[in-house]
Amino acid sequence: MTDMTLLPGWSLAAASLDPLRSALLERMPQARVSAKKLPVMTLGTLEQDLAALAESTPPGILVGWSLGGMLALQLMRRFPDRFAAVITVCSNACFVTREDWPEAMSRETFRNFYNEYRYESEKAHKRFGLLVTQGSEQRRTLARSLVWDDRDPEQRLHMLAVLGILDNRVLLRDASGPVMHCLGARDALVPVTAATRLEACNATAELAVHPDASHALPLEQPMWLAERIAEFVEARDV
Repeated sequence: MTDMTLLPGWSLAAASLDPLRSALLERMPQARVSAKKLPVMTLGTLEQDLAALAESTPPGILVGWSLGGMLALQLMRRFPDRFAAVITVCSNACFVTREDWPEAMSRETFRNFYNEYRYESEKAHKRFGLLVTQGSEQRRTLARSLVWDDRDPEQRLHMLAVLGILDNRVLLRDASGPVMHCLGARDALVPVTAATRLEACNATAELAVHPDASHALPLEQPMWLAERIAEFVEARDV
């Protein structure tokens, strides 16, 4: 029986992944699928935080949305015997641009958002919700359906710093298990142009791109995403 844990993105609650969880259970009725709230992480305690997250997560397959996908790869690298495969959803190797990874959010844009969130968290968070759904034909409806976590602004700021610093390029190249990346062609936060870079990191990784989806792919196209995940899992018998 397949055990699958879904990890949400920055400031999103585990319940934000309920549409995808329902679609996966419909497509894979024998699977055990759960969604897990991300713990608060800080740059200074990241190793301990990842170890605690691994300890509290059932062994099996990890499906991570955005920050959740980046953390899933970190978990598989550290605990390869515990996590057999990773599916990232609207997740980049680096959320913020690096010198040789331009297909990401610019450093200036990220820095401006970080500072805006520090001083005007409510305003910045509302804008983030619209960015998550930007590119969708149901943008505002989807934005209203997002389920946020119960963190306070300071805790979210710590998590935002983690998102900005993570760099998974080496992890992808040396991945210990199967990896698949699912992207939306209209994503305003993770550019679809990152797809070729992600493929170049690991020639064995699978790639699926929805031509009309935004960063809210798990809410916008849950059945399409569930089908891609099921095909990936069944082909590898993980």
